[in-house]
Amino acid sequence: MNPALQDWTSWPVDEIDALLGLDAIETIPSCMAGSQLEDSHEWMSNNELLGTAVQDSFPANVNLAILQNIGSHTTHVPPPLKSPPELPELPEILQLIDLFFDKFYHYVPIFHRQALLSAIESQGIQGVPPVLLFSIIAISSSAHPDLRIRESQRIWYEEAKSRVSKDIQLSHHVLQTLQAAVLVVYLGLAMVDYSPCIVILGEAWRKTVAIDHHSYGATLRNMIVESLSTQEKATWVEREEFVRTAWMLFIMDRAMCFPIGLMHAIDDRRMTIELPMSEHDFQSTNGPVSRHSSRFSHNLSKLISTIRDNSLHGVANQLQYIILVYTLIGRISEALDAANDEEERMERIERIESLCNNLIEIRLMLPRSATELSFANYDEFTQVLWLNIALSTCTILLHQRPLHEGETLDDTGTEMANNWPRCVAAARASIAILRDASRVSIDFVSNAHIPCLLFSSCRILMNEYFCPSKHQREARDSGQPPMGHDPKVREDLQVIASTYARMKEEWPALGKKFGKGMYFYLHQGAEFARKSKIAGARSLVGVCDNWGTIPDDYKLDIPS
Repeated sequence: MNPALQDWTSWPVDEIDALLGLDAIETIPSCMAGSQLEDSHEWMSNNELLGTAVQDSFPANVNLAILQNIGSHTTHVPPPLKSPPELPELPEILQLIDLFFDKFYHYVPIFHRQALLSAIESQGIQGVPPVLLFSIIAISSSAHPDLRIRESQRIWYEEAKSRVSKDIQLSHHVLQTLQAAVLVVYLGLAMVDYSPCIVILGEAWRKTVAIDHHSYGATLRNMIVESLSTQEKATWVEREEFVRTAWMLFIMDRAMCFPIGLMHAIDDRRMTIELPMSEHDFQSTNGPVSRHSSRFSHNLSKLISTIRDNSLHGVANQLQYIILVYTLIGRISEALDAANDEEERMERIERIESLCNNLIEIRLMLPRSATELSFANYDEFTQVLWLNIALSTCTILLHQRPLHEGETLDDTGTEMANNWPRCVAAARASIAILRDASRVSIDFVSNAHIPCLLFSSCRILMNEYFCPSKHQREARDSGQPPMGHDPKVREDLQVIASTYARMKEEWPALGKKFGKGMYFYLHQGAEFARKSKIAGARSLVGVCDNWGTIPDDYKLDIPS
């Protein structure tokens, strides 16, 4: 067997430190020290959010009162225990693994395919921990042609979620448990099971970088070394899988928090994790010929420069670009946080302008193969579309400026009037690449990362449709009555509606959620659109409590 594919044994101290980019003497940032991290749930800054969503997130036979009264003196009768589900037969598992790599891998690219299959080939299903197998088959079952297997998805997902919650506390098969956590969080996104998955994400990250009351890396390092009997070096495959797993946790943390205005949990100020190698090198069975190692930097300009150099040397890749854009999304979320006084407000304005410059740098740095389907490899089409929509989201959040006191929507030359066309252009760019990708395939509807990003463009286009500032000014200046809705914007909105409809076929809960969200805002009308434009970017983020009132038989019709 190739030594690169040998069974995972242990990672010694220096391997873990080098991988995470951590020094043994590093200490936790002061803002994260203290009692706020004693409870694994308390890394969430909005406890009310967890409480409001938890009832829908747990199985129907679990009483919410039991969850809320854990630790009280009241005795509760637990629900009857059910025997855990069993894994399917080996041929079905192999079929589901192949389906995962064919349809879903590019959205969670954390596995070396041959290493996974070799473990099963040499040891059967015992070669891979059940927590990981349940996580993989839970995702891929949604695309299986057999109805029996598709109907098993929820059972397998609940089993994977349960096993991750237990195994994350143990010292066995650490890497595979973290990989399973990534898949469970991804499937939680797809199944709109947010609350427990946010908690799992936090637990997984705490285990990844040992954030709790110790130096970065110390707990993870000691836990791995103490739990394993040898000091053999990790293979390059294991190292790269660990790097990619950490980055997917980072990406999903940003993805789950920014849309609802919740500050992200993962603090990147002390991170120097390696950036992932190319997919071609990663999937090689012999290992990369040469390792051009580069690391993350909290300094955004330095990170952009690092990835630009990687691009010039031919070692940058689509995953690195996606990491860069999600880093930018995190910084934008921080900049949009409400200011308490005038000094903070001015600092926030300066940060936003600086981030606008960073966005320009990123767009100019990205090669056309990363942003245009006609220049990209077919295997990267879905990631190219993902990157483009994420970039459009950054543009929208940075450029939807609020009106200031004394200004109106009819005024020209205001900060809002000057930047609004950029928001509309970015939103329409998202729709343009959806159209372009749909010429070949609509496989992108399998990507659970996209619907939330796309909704920012959807909101901008709905505001433009109901409150077309440009047309109103033209009509006023010419003395004519205001023009009606722009038919081109209506066509763009129809593309979004169709996209959410197709997503509902792939991920029913996710497609229905954002379809209902679109329905809700379409029925708020022109006055709501006007207020949304006035409020700026913060009007685009927040919880979606009102969407639940929409009936399941809603119909997305764009007013003509």
